[in-house]
Amino acid sequence: MSRTFRRRRHRYEYQWVLRVWNPPAPSWSWLMLDRHSPEGRRAIARFHSDAYFSMRSPAPGWYRREFDHRLRTRDDRELRRWLADPGYDPVTQVRHLHRANWSWW
Repeated sequence: MSRTFRRRRHRYEYQWVLRVWNPPAPSWSWLMLDRHSPEGRRAIARFHSDAYFSMRSPAPGWYRREFDHRLRTRDDRELRRWLADPGYDPVTQVRHLHRANWSWW
């Protein structure tokens, strides 16, 4: 099932997407872009693209590679320790597809 078919009637709240920080202001102030302006349309397009970063985004690739490398190294060490001493009870971590993502947030 394609992504567009699943989300064809999905409604998004763009209040977080259209909010822009105003740095020259004396205090924390946010400006709301008009969704029909060129800047607003650009912000919405970036939100729907794969380049947008949000809490639902996966962990970065460099973090996932490092996380998996540490997990593989630890499991390899346990296996080698068990091969050297058959009486040793190895404790390995079960790998899960989203485990690096859960640890990232």
